[in-house]
Amino acid sequence: MAINITELLNISTSMNILYAEDDIELRENTSALLSDLFATITQASHGEEAFKLYQDNPGLYDIVITDLNMPHMNGIELIKNIQLINPLQSIIIISAHNETEYFLESIRNNVNGYILKPIDFEQLIDTLYKTAMSVYEHKENFAYKENLKYLVEEKTEELRQSYQQMHTFLTTDKITKLPNATMLYNYLDNIPTDKTMTAMLYNIDDFSFINQTYGFEFADTILEKVGNFLRYNLPENTHLFKYNSDEFVILCDKSALDPSFLATQIQAFFKETPVSELQHEAIYVTLSCGIATSNKASALLPHARTALREAHLRGIPNQYNLYDAQDIVLQKSHDETTWIQRFRIALEEDRVVPYFQPIINNKTELIEKYECLVRIEDEQNVISPAYFLEAARRSGLMSNLTRIMINKSFKIFAGTSLQFSINITNEDLLNDTFINFLVLKQQQYHIEPSRVIFEILEDIILSDLNPIPLKNLNKLKTMGYKLALDDFGNDRSNFSRLETIGVDFIKIDGQFIKEIDKNIRNQNIVETITTLAKKIRVQVIAEFVSTKEEFKIIQQLGIHFSQGYYFDKPGKHLL
Repeated sequence: MAINITELLNISTSMNILYAEDDIELRENTSALLSDLFATITQASHGEEAFKLYQDNPGLYDIVITDLNMPHMNGIELIKNIQLINPLQSIIIISAHNETEYFLESIRNNVNGYILKPIDFEQLIDTLYKTAMSVYEHKENFAYKENLKYLVEEKTEELRQSYQQMHTFLTTDKITKLPNATMLYNYLDNIPTDKTMTAMLYNIDDFSFINQTYGFEFADTILEKVGNFLRYNLPENTHLFKYNSDEFVILCDKSALDPSFLATQIQAFFKETPVSELQHEAIYVTLSCGIATSNKASALLPHARTALREAHLRGIPNQYNLYDAQDIVLQKSHDETTWIQRFRIALEEDRVVPYFQPIINNKTELIEKYECLVRIEDEQNVISPAYFLEAARRSGLMSNLTRIMINKSFKIFAGTSLQFSINITNEDLLNDTFINFLVLKQQQYHIEPSRVIFEILEDIILSDLNPIPLKNLNKLKTMGYKLALDDFGNDRSNFSRLETIGVDFIKIDGQFIKEIDKNIRNQNIVETITTLAKKIRVQVIAEFVSTKEEFKIIQQLGIHFSQGYYFDKPGKHLL
């Protein structure tokens, strides 16, 4: 039964709230709503800050509201610490987690209420009421109730307005003002059974490049313009939603339009129409699209996602692709099964070997290091990792692959003084025995750690979900090994994390090196990355250098090292 707002206000308006939430937008919007119900709302952006506030203000907070998943100190740890001070403290959890374990943990810690994200208004009000009533009964203060009555009518209207603002926040994308993912899922849930619909999933090509080149504020204006232009191109009886990050979804009845015709029309529009202008230079974007038609609403987005992925695999922007289960799913399943089997056989037959590509000192133009690249030798063929890495990952054999590369590379470089680099993965850093294996091999082959560079991807240093990989990276640094960040610029490049982890090298992603002699924009990006890297004493390596002209520009930009087919392709022997 829904709680009357007046009843809640009768007991809550002089109460003080401590609210811990790391999502700033959700925290501020929810605080705006809570401020209409309670005397004060003290905000904290993480668990440690909330606990410090609680310690500094003994007896001040009537109710503590906390998220579960926060940095520094999570919600459960915050609750336990607070209850060591005051076992009777009233606490409410607001969280996206709905697993049984979280509910049981909440019960064990005597939590008063549990609210799931996205926040349901009635559930929120009901939980707040029950908790506030519990506080009220403990205070047993009749005067507290009498002093609230005159505020009810005024507060009720303010609450209605705050609810409207909250509803807008929860259902509308802030930048594009389009219905958001919540509304998309709601729409899909309400499609009649067996009604055939078409979903078109659009993704802005190389949107990370726009973020890195022009900044997030400018990128947001691009999102807004793309949303407006898509809306402009849509016929009647279609529905447009802002989905994840730089993605948009169009839903329509199958009979309402020809999706291929609409996709072609949208591509032509963006090809001819700039979305913005910067320093008198027109800014254009292209969009790739995955299209799926189904009479099962639950299949529309997954199938459209698969079609979009296939469009991206062509390596050409501004493409659309129609989902075809026979062509995509069955072929992919067959290929994965085949390569898993071929990879296992290659391991058993010891046909996984390191190939070496030189890394050139750009000042001396001499070989200074090598990268060790994994290959499979198959009769007369040398097989690239593009074919078997996913098979290794899916079969749980990535760590085996890394250990083979370390053992064979250490053995080959044992009689030299050269530096060499080896790729390691998140799976390796999660493995408890990896460090011990490394120590054993460096002792066996008398390899000084300072000669070895371990190459990692950005997702390892950017993730806060598991601290073990970062701890093991710190151990490697302490042991004297060097670290290189591979494919820099291809993801959410973060210079502050480079300093924190102690990365020694960054390898600029090849997309920025290709034809850099002809592309001023790429020159500017590479120059900016190099300048910032030098300021934090990180050396830079340019990957995929393929021409003399590219190499000359790279030298002019002050990059320390180069690697690519211009110097030599990967080979089985050192030069």
